[in-house]
Amino acid sequence: MEETIRNSHQAHALFVLPENNKPVKEPTIQLTNEQIEFFNTNGFLSIDHFIDDDEITYIRDQYDKWFAAKIGREHGNFFDLLSEDTDDKEAVAPQLLWPSIYGKNMTGFDLYNTQMYANAYAVSKTLLGDGTKFKGDHAIMKPPTSNSLPTPWHQDEAYWDPTLAYESLGVWVALQPVSIENGCMQFIPGSHRLSDVLSHHTQNNNPRIHGLEVDNPNEYVENISSCPLPSGGATFHHCRTLHYTGPNQSNEPRRAYTLQFQCDTKKRDQPRPNVWNEMKITERERRAKESGWNLRAP
Repeated sequence: MEETIRNSHQAHALFVLPENNKPVKEPTIQLTNEQIEFFNTNGFLSIDHFIDDDEITYIRDQYDKWFAAKIGREHGNFFDLLSEDTDDKEAVAPQLLWPSIYGKNMTGFDLYNTQMYANAYAVSKTLLGDGTKFKGDHAIMKPPTSNSLPTPWHQDEAYWDPTLAYESLGVWVALQPVSIENGCMQFIPGSHRLSDVLSHHTQNNNPRIHGLEVDNPNEYVENISSCPLPSGGATFHHCRTLHYTGPNQSNEPRRAYTLQFQCDTKKRDQPRPNVWNEMKITERERRAKESGWNLRAP
């Protein structure tokens, strides 16, 4: 199987989403009316105790193996969000798209049999509606490097298909305690209701960097809500909620596992602006194209 994974030209045939992505386990979390109202008003929600210590250890042990192997790099799915992503430089913010798929093949990881997935699915369905579906996952690390960078203020939807309007949320699960010091999630309350997708640009206006930043972020950051979490805590945020994480100034890696859920995606009458993605010429996109990878990034 290891040799098959390395044959990048079989990527589109080998890696497919399962027909049934319903959780195996029953959820252990039920939102209160106050929590639902808070999310609808503010565009985010924080839950301190989302998964237990045993599951954190199970996920984190495999997570570290994926990152050590840089699995998925040949397909453009392992990349550095905040740099030009070249092989000769240390990654500032390495990321892995589709850890559920790569992890199943590499370490036997079964996302759908985790309590994390069962709880994420149940909470997302409560917040978005009965038609909610899982759309992908994403592992994000910030190593404790001297040149650690913030992930700039942005909206997730700014990365996505400009012909569609989304009702979607991201679930961000902390695999160790997170604080402002090591890069916890920070949000602008109510920013999901400001307007449609705001104008963005690539990090440092460099088309070789994948990461995006909202234009003129200082216009929005007067009221910031930071969400430190214990290990196993989680945040939920709407796809148009402005959010940010600071640099990792601790001595340990900051690990997060994210899941994306959507409901009622609609075709727009006219595509929204998307020049910030159209101008990109990233190494990640080159590797994906050359490998034949065609599964949409979450």
